[in-house]
Amino acid sequence: MSTEESGKPPRDRTMKTEAISVSGTETKTACGKCSCIILYTSEFCVFCEAAEEILIDALTNFGVSRTAIREVDVETEDECGCRTDDVTMLPTIKVCDKHLTGLPEEQSMRDAVMQAIMKECFFERS
Repeated sequence: MSTEESGKPPRDRTMKTEAISVSGTETKTACGKCSCIILYTSEFCVFCEAAEEILIDALTNFGVSRTAIREVDVETEDECGCRTDDVTMLPTIKVCDKHLTGLPEEQSMRDAVMQAIMKECFFERS
């Protein structure tokens, strides 16, 4: 059934590039998260660079800029407002409501990114 037949307007599939400003440095997405894509790292993380490369490749495949990634150092997380209390190992990548830990498989990352960009609340940070 098309949107004309159902009487509903077509869904807007453009990516949002705005967020809600909460305080000086803290910004929240429309759904209340500090970012749609968060990469939790530390200077001592052995696999964080490789995980970031897998994430960037997945984003690039869908035409999403690497600026969509909010990188959070777990040792200084208070500065950005992103919570780290549920991060149990590094690297941890949160893509919307999916949590990938360790060195993620490329297909798992692509699936998580695809599901995130299909949500109405997804936005790219600029």
